Amino acid sequence: MKKNILELKNVDFSYGKKQVLKNVALNIKEGTFSVLLGLNGAGKSTLFSLVTRLLNLQSGEIFINGFSIQDYSNALKDIGIVFQEPTLDLDLTVKQNLYYYGSLKGLGFKETILSINDEIEKLELSDVMDTTVRNLNGGHRRRVEILRALINKPKLLLLDEATVGLDLKSRFDILAYVRDLVQTKNISVLWITHLFDEVILEDNLSIIKAGQIIDSGIVKDIVAKYEKENLVDTFNFLVR
Repeated sequence: MKKNILELKNVDFSYGKKQVLKNVALNIKEGTFSVLLGLNGAGKSTLFSLVTRLLNLQSGEIFINGFSIQDYSNALKDIGIVFQEPTLDLDLTVKQNLYYYGSLKGLGFKETILSINDEIEKLELSDVMDTTVRNLNGGHRRRVEILRALINKPKLLLLDEATVGLDLKSRFDILAYVRDLVQTKNISVLWITHLFDEVILEDNLSIIKAGQIIDSGIVKDIVAKYEKENLVDTFNFLVR
């Protein structure tokens, strides 16, 4: 049986008097592609910020690969993160951005590149390694951020609205690459999105509404449960 690589138990979070997460429970098993789907303002980014420890946990428990998020040095060592907002240094080259991140992980220049050498080819970034990030298009910048997140060989990859603002081809090229990581590297993925066309029937899905997980399971099973024709109809039924 696959173990849980990420567990959230009874997680509440408030900004002042406004509660934005309510008793959230979420499990992601190792080697799976899981989607957190919700409208803007549903609490997706707050949940992401708690798991990545950008926000401190107020109530409940979060475990990553068996380690409590409170033991952050152990919990965070096995994750890779792709934020919604770009975080690359625009005035450095792709290679320099990767070197810098690798150094934060205690890796030398050669070790950094060796750790991701195969992925450089797969992401079609070989020809832009010495290009300043400012001169890359949006799709290539996002690929670099995914590449950077793989330097520490994570067991869990977290992506918050990773394709927002990209053209259709770039969106689905990136999505296909991340799905392939699950199959070839046994990486667990939490893909956070509000875009229905990024979800397939075989995905593990959690639907969040107003800070609460209102249903979880395999997409096709959830659709069948509510006797709807597709995910869009099911979602609209659940969040109405």
